[in-house]
Amino acid sequence: MSHKPISEQTFAENLRNFILSPYIYIVLLAATLGIGYLIGTQGLKTGVLLMGALVGLPILIGSLADLRFGIIVVLIFGYFLMGIKRMVGGDLPLGILLDVMMLVLFIGLLIKQLRHNDWRFMNNATVFLVIIWIIFNLIELFNPVAASREAWFYTVRGMAGLTALFIIALDTFNSLSFIKLVVKIFVGLALLAALYGIWQEFMGFNQAELAWIYEDPKRFELIFQFGRFRIFSFLSDPTAYGILMAYMSMFCLVLATGPYSNTKRAMLAFFGVLMLLPVGYAGTRTAYVLVPAAVFFYVLINPSRRVLTIAGVFLLFGMALVMKSTSNPIIYRIQSAFTPKEDASMQLRLDNQKFIQPFIQTHALGGGLGSTGVWGKRFSPDNMLSNFPPDSGFVRTAVEQGWLGLLLYCLLLFVAMATSVHYYIRLHNPVIKNLYQALLILLFSLVLANYPQEAIILLPNSVIFYLTLAALVRLKDFDEKPVD
Repeated sequence: MSHKPISEQTFAENLRNFILSPYIYIVLLAATLGIGYLIGTQGLKTGVLLMGALVGLPILIGSLADLRFGIIVVLIFGYFLMGIKRMVGGDLPLGILLDVMMLVLFIGLLIKQLRHNDWRFMNNATVFLVIIWIIFNLIELFNPVAASREAWFYTVRGMAGLTALFIIALDTFNSLSFIKLVVKIFVGLALLAALYGIWQEFMGFNQAELAWIYEDPKRFELIFQFGRFRIFSFLSDPTAYGILMAYMSMFCLVLATGPYSNTKRAMLAFFGVLMLLPVGYAGTRTAYVLVPAAVFFYVLINPSRRVLTIAGVFLLFGMALVMKSTSNPIIYRIQSAFTPKEDASMQLRLDNQKFIQPFIQTHALGGGLGSTGVWGKRFSPDNMLSNFPPDSGFVRTAVEQGWLGLLLYCLLLFVAMATSVHYYIRLHNPVIKNLYQALLILLFSLVLANYPQEAIILLPNSVIFYLTLAALVRLKDFDEKPVD
């Protein structure tokens, strides 16, 4: 007996009918009572694990049914992961849930392609280099000088695993409306992060956040500086938060110049200015430099008289702020970002880079993924590299994957930027052109921030980075006229 294959639309309808069924409410009520009982008897951690399982299963099914839904879930989860870990406490491996989501989405993509067999979205130089980069990371498992294979397993998830998100997003970004939706979510989540960070600045941290700060002396030293606490919202640390707020503020301000209604433009401009406040409160020197750098890059890709005038006024205001004598710890830290020769931490980083250069030059494949930082100390503590602080995404790549890996990674970033600018110049649709401007600013900022910090591998930056890369590749396809 033959059976007709279930179409995507039919599957989605069946899933929706299941969700709207009255029986689901009975199940949810029973689950809520059960979770409440477990929290009361076994503690918050057990209850959260069960709740995660009950919520996670429908999310996984929904992601298989619609990859666009999965992309949005990954983006939201990337924002709130660290906040959830702080709230629950302990060492819950929540990062594995993100890996599971990526695996489910990739399986969903393969199932979809087995049915339709349409890989035209992969026909791009950036896509080719991303695939080469993934293969190179897999080859690193066989690096003859690597001190630990286990460290490779834990590290490759961040270096190459999330890169698969780029390929999945390429397929799901098959309409301009969905790309616009993702951009709106970019702005909405950043706004939430900004508002909660401002709340922390003026109302203080909650008990879970204070406990997390005080449980590690090094973490306390990082967050409590110049007689005040640096804010981090619901992200991993002030560095990741400050960088996020810097590029998202510029992202919103560039969008505010687009061909939209006055109300939308005013709202975007307000959001952009509002996000500049947490940039100061987070106390991240890299974030301070990103703001004028983004303005300079915007002038390069859009050199009109009006833009030059506004940028000039903006930079003059910034110069006045930097040169102003003050005892305010926030303004003083901003000023210190533009005097690197007087910054002891920056000089230490430069000295570390000089120290490690001979190793990089003589090891084409580097010391192996996970040979530095936390994983190096955990899996190969006797190795020389385990005590080396990379303090930079590019330096980490050079040390762990060698000069060959650094060359390939820089080539990938260069081609992505160059081809995006190529498309942007030749576009006709003003909305798409504005989206390209904003996304280019975002990509440029993350690449620049990846030198003084390991910016691109931090959540949610890593998710935003690959979704941005995919959007820049696909947006040209929705222009009125074909782009060469």
